[in-house]
Amino acid sequence: MLNLRWVDLPGDLAALENLVARIEEHDGHPAMGERKYFHLVDPPSHADPSPPGLVAEDGAGRIVAYVAMLEEGNRLWTVEVAVRPDYRSGGHMPALLTEAGKAVGTRGGRSIRLWAYIPELTQAAERAGFTLERELDHMRLPLPLAERPHFPPEITIRGFREGIDEQAWLDGNNLAFAGHPENGNWGIADLDRRRRRPWFSSAGLRMAWDGETLAGFCWTKVPSSRAGEIYVIAVLPGYQGRGLGKALLLEGIRHMHDRDHALACVLYVDAANRPAVNMYRSMGFRHHHTDRSYLGQLRIENREDS
Repeated sequence: MLNLRWVDLPGDLAALENLVARIEEHDGHPAMGERKYFHLVDPPSHADPSPPGLVAEDGAGRIVAYVAMLEEGNRLWTVEVAVRPDYRSGGHMPALLTEAGKAVGTRGGRSIRLWAYIPELTQAAERAGFTLERELDHMRLPLPLAERPHFPPEITIRGFREGIDEQAWLDGNNLAFAGHPENGNWGIADLDRRRRRPWFSSAGLRMAWDGETLAGFCWTKVPSSRAGEIYVIAVLPGYQGRGLGKALLLEGIRHMHDRDHALACVLYVDAANRPAVNMYRSMGFRHHHTDRSYLGQLRIENREDS
C-alpha cells in the first residue's frame, strides 16, 4: 500500500532526482519527459506555484514514485508516472493512474494526456480505457560509424558561439518547428534552461552556416559516455532537399564519438514517419523501445462544469 501526497519542493527534490536517476539506470532511457523534468527541477519564473505533481511513499516513508502533472490548456493535463522498478506490479500502476485522475480533477481538469515509457504503464493505461494517440520510437546505433558527413562547399560547420548565436539559433529553431508542441516557440529562457544542465556543450550544438545565414543545426546531448543523443536536428526552409539533414546527423554522430567518446547514438522519431524510420534503419539504427501517448477523459461525478 502506497501513501500519496502532493510533492513538497524543494524538500523532496533531492529524493526525486535520486529516484529519476535510479529509474534511468534500470531502464536505459529517460524516466520522464524533459519538459516535466524541467518543471520540477528548474521551473520557469511564470510557473504555477501549485505543486507540480504527487509523490508516492512506501511504508517506511521512502519516495518510490512521482506523478508529474502539467496543465496544457482547455482542461487538458499531461501526466507522466515515474515508478521505481520494484513497485511496478501488485496493482500499484492502476492505483497511481486513479490517483492522478483524482488530482487532475481537483484542479479543474477534464482530460489527460498520459505518456507511458514502460510496458507496465502502457498496460495499465489500456486497461483503464485510455486511447492511443501517438508513438515515438527510441532508436539506437552502436558507435563508431564508418560513414562521415559531406556538406556542400558553401556550408561551414561550427559549434554554438556563446553571446553571438543565441538569436540566430532561436529564430531558426522556431521557424523549423513552428506549431510543434515541444520544440516550437522557444524564447531565451528555454535555451538558458538547457544551457544550465550539466550535459550542455556549446561545441555539441553543431550549426551549419551559409555565409551569415543559418542553414540548419544538430544539437547533441551526451549525459554519459554510454550514449549520446541527437537532441534537436533541423534543416531550415530553403536548404531542404540537398542532403543537409543526413550530413548534419552524421556530423552530430561524428562529434559525439570523436569528442565525447560516446559508445552509442540514440534518437527519437515518430513511429508513423515511416520514411524517417526506414532511413535510420538503413544507417544501422535499431529499435530500443517505444514511448506512447494516450488520451483519457475523466469521470466527474456530482460536479457541475464551471
